[in-house]
Amino acid sequence: MLLEQLGLPDDAVPVAAVVTRLTYQKGIDLLVPLVPLLSQIPMRLALLGSGDTTLAGQLHDLAALHPDSFRFVEGYDEALSHQLFAGADLYVMPSRFEPCGLTQMQAMRYGAVPVVTATGGLVDTVVD
Repeated sequence: MLLEQLGLPDDAVPVAAVVTRLTYQKGIDLLVPLVPLLSQIPMRLALLGSGDTTLAGQLHDLAALHPDSFRFVEGYDEALSHQLFAGADLYVMPSRFEPCGLTQMQAMRYGAVPVVTATGGLVDTVVD
């Protein structure tokens, strides 16, 4: 259902998801240079978020340039956020600082493996 909603083929390519605010704290800008590499891995990345308009513009541009490996949905959609947690293989959270963090715990509850930076509450809640 998630792949269909995102307009991606139902194949064996793993999907990583991000549900976040587009702010410096969340480190989403760190993912920007990685998007062109996704097809080489292969992996797909689906990102749902809103905030910084400059970053959102970059993400829209990347989605247009890499339609087979990257999807960006600007805004917040509660139902889609749950589908991303439930349908993703991985959950990516590259936060620069994170006092607690909730989405990594949501992802784990849904069964998506969290890939997080070693900072703040992420270290406390994601066990290697």
